[in-house]
Amino acid sequence: MLRGMSKFTGLIVLLALMISLTTPLACHHSRSSFQVLSLDIEPSEVAVGKRATIRAQIRNNSRYVEIYDVPLMVNGIAQDRKSVMLEPGTVETVEFTLTKYKASSYEISVGDLSATLEVQAPLPAAFQISQLEVVPTVVNINQEVVITARVTNMGGSQGTYTAELIVNGSISQRQKVTIPAESEYLLVFRLAADSPGIYTVSLGELSGEFMVIQPAQSLPPNLIPPLPPSPCPGGG
Repeated sequence: MLRGMSKFTGLIVLLALMISLTTPLACHHSRSSFQVLSLDIEPSEVAVGKRATIRAQIRNNSRYVEIYDVPLMVNGIAQDRKSVMLEPGTVETVEFTLTKYKASSYEISVGDLSATLEVQAPLPAAFQISQLEVVPTVVNINQEVVITARVTNMGGSQGTYTAELIVNGSISQRQKVTIPAESEYLLVFRLAADSPGIYTVSLGELSGEFMVIQPAQSLPPNLIPPLPPSPCPGGG
């Protein structure tokens, strides 16, 4: 009986020794062991519906391998979570992405650090005309001329633009186009003039010109003078 208890006690001591030796390699869930070294938001100001990236540097201050369930807090509410396993004393960067659809200021927190994300209403549509081209620049009467230009929406919202082609000071044609934010559209106009002259065309603040000429008139066949007779071979 005593011998059996002695073996059992020895086994318990051996197990306790093994546990004590392997404890530094065990994984623990302990938030207090971790320190948030930095918190960055890029960009710190975004338009509604645009993505911001949040990066936090996490360090394990304990003597053990630790797992930290990192929460991303937005206005005090957990928005996202990521788990990291770190060796003692090591640092890792945790990255989150965040998109908000309401214009406001948002307090972003990871651990004990906080920063502010400003979400702004999108800028209105704003259009710019560029690269006006007139091809060809010299044509005959009723020959087609092609006028092209690019219109770019420089704003942050989709918008509709009405392009007016002005020829010699009067509106000749119109095109209405809807262009997404930060996108461009190729405008194409075609026209032909029925009288000779120099024509000035403009789109927005850009202008160009082309010339219409009268084609040379050919003589009727009965008015074409005859060719002089060829001399006879061997004639004197």
